[in-house]
Amino acid sequence: MAGAFVWGSMMAVSAYVALRFGLGRSGGPSIGVILAIYFLGGACGFALAYPFLWFAHRISRPLLRTLLVILLLGIFTLGATALILLLQYRTYYAQWHGPALSRIWFWQQFYTALGSTYQYAVIGTRLYWPLGALFLLATSWWLSRQRR
Repeated sequence: MAGAFVWGSMMAVSAYVALRFGLGRSGGPSIGVILAIYFLGGACGFALAYPFLWFAHRISRPLLRTLLVILLLGIFTLGATALILLLQYRTYYAQWHGPALSRIWFWQQFYTALGSTYQYAVIGTRLYWPLGALFLLATSWWLSRQRR
């Protein structure tokens, strides 16, 4: 749990630094929501990736082991953050969606998910730079050196 909290905090710090210094946003009510999404995405991503790190620790070559940890932690973090952002989008756009479980409702869910994923891929992943990449490399190196 501590690792998930630390990793989530690192992702929130990365998003804050990118927003504050990279994009020049000084504050506002939406900053807290953005930081919460990135924190929860990082924490959930770490918690979901942690059981799979067992496979990485079975690899004897250190470089390959570290690369696998980078891949696992990165994919799970991006996926969890995208899912949390999707749920937030779904909550916001639900007021304009059709009746639940109707044909149009399913199409609206699909396009809401598609739009959320596209926006996260194009705009949201920028908030991981430059600190997120450094945090990913350092954390992956540290996790790959631990014995399980």
